[in-house]
Amino acid sequence: MKDLIIVGAGGFGRELLSVVSEINKVEPTWNVLGFIDDNINALDGYNIEQKVLGTIKDWQPSDKEMFALSIAAPETKKKVAALLREKGAKFANIIHPTATISERTTLGEGVVMFGCVGISVDVKIGDFVFFNAYDGVGHDSVIGDYCTFGPKVCISGFTEMGECVNVGALASTHPGVKVGEHSTIGMNSCAIRRVKPGTTVVGVPAKAIWDKDND
Repeated sequence: MKDLIIVGAGGFGRELLSVVSEINKVEPTWNVLGFIDDNINALDGYNIEQKVLGTIKDWQPSDKEMFALSIAAPETKKKVAALLREKGAKFANIIHPTATISERTTLGEGVVMFGCVGISVDVKIGDFVFFNAYDGVGHDSVIGDYCTFGPKVCISGFTEMGECVNVGALASTHPGVKVGEHSTIGMNSCAIRRVKPGTTVVGVPAKAIWDKDND
């Protein structure tokens, strides 16, 4: 078993610990040493065997440690990943046993998939992309680095998504839609046309409620 440290001890981190437990039930893979978090009291009140070992900013990775990033906010995730990578950290892909990844799909580093995720054929997924339970990605889609998906998201085929996109629970895209970097698709929304970079869209069809160019 490989030693694993979970980066971030909030709700996402505790969920990720559960996913790792499910992986180990199928095949013993990870020895979770604990968490690192700049809030050393993040696990107070929770009945969890693993503890916060130290802060992210002060942690010095060793060659024997693998890391799993569990910070949902895309921009924060990008900063933390860069900080630890500069120190030599290596990140694992944490894939729930019930996730399905079809042929010719490529995954970057630090990808997380919760239960019952379905990835279709010829999909390209970047680094540190997080999929929550029951997400689906259609054929030939491209998902940029640091994207985060809430539960039950449906990404249709040929969708192109830039980096640091945040997609709320139950949201979806029309086939072939381009979603610009650093944008947000709100919960229960459907993007049927191009989403400009840095915008927040909500509704069916999704319309912009915030645009960085007009802030």
